[in-house]
Amino acid sequence: MDLATIIFLILGVVCWGMGAFFDKMTLKYMDPASAFYLRTLVMLALFIPFLAWKYFPTRQALLNANKFALVFVLSGAVVTMCGVFFYLKAMSGGEASRIVPLSSTYPFVTFLMVYFFLGESFTLNKLLGTLLISGGIYFISK
Repeated sequence: MDLATIIFLILGVVCWGMGAFFDKMTLKYMDPASAFYLRTLVMLALFIPFLAWKYFPTRQALLNANKFALVFVLSGAVVTMCGVFFYLKAMSGGEASRIVPLSSTYPFVTFLMVYFFLGESFTLNKLLGTLLISGGIYFISK
């Protein structure tokens, strides 16, 4: 990995970690469904200027893309929103120090899906690494 990729990865991890903290704090004051809808509304409000700024290039990219691109974008958005909702429901009923690590085992699902559906290479190192990370996260949360 190049340095820029590593920096973005670290920034993403820090933001996700802070986001989980703020999610747990939010759930002290409101129910998960309200938190989910308010979070979605805030994100929409924050993204409106960017949507306006990038409307024409995005529209052109969509017009030039394969017809399945929209299906995959919509599918990704729906399952991500469902994941956030279920995550908030879990966070409201459990300890963040357990829920967050367990929710971080999703790479195993991705590993299986890209292998079976996208034909990415299967190696013992990838499988063992994914299993060890997921298993380690499980044991940390016990």
